[in-house]
Amino acid sequence: MSIVVSEICPAYSTFYGFLGAACALIFANFGSCYGAAKAGVGVCVMGVLHPALIVKSTIPTIMAGILGIYGLIAAIIIEMGIGNQYTLYASFAHLSGGLCVGYLNE
Repeated sequence: MSIVVSEICPAYSTFYGFLGAACALIFANFGSCYGAAKAGVGVCVMGVLHPALIVKSTIPTIMAGILGIYGLIAAIIIEMGIGNQYTLYASFAHLSGGLCVGYLNE
């Protein structure tokens, strides 16, 4: 299998595709960390004010951790779409998709 290099499939198009996968993964995990930190503060406050409800208040922390999984799934889907005949249009589509997934999870 040889790599097709032309005006439609330039050699640098894979850069934008992998950049989209990286943005999805990085920004989604930043959002997950921020959400887990904010939920952790809520758990601490709940432990001080209402100690009986501390187990129920751990659910937002778990839900915040799921946001990082969404970024991982998007990055895997983007990387599976990168192949030998990878057009510049597809690379920009993957970049914009990765940015959308990453920024919406923040």
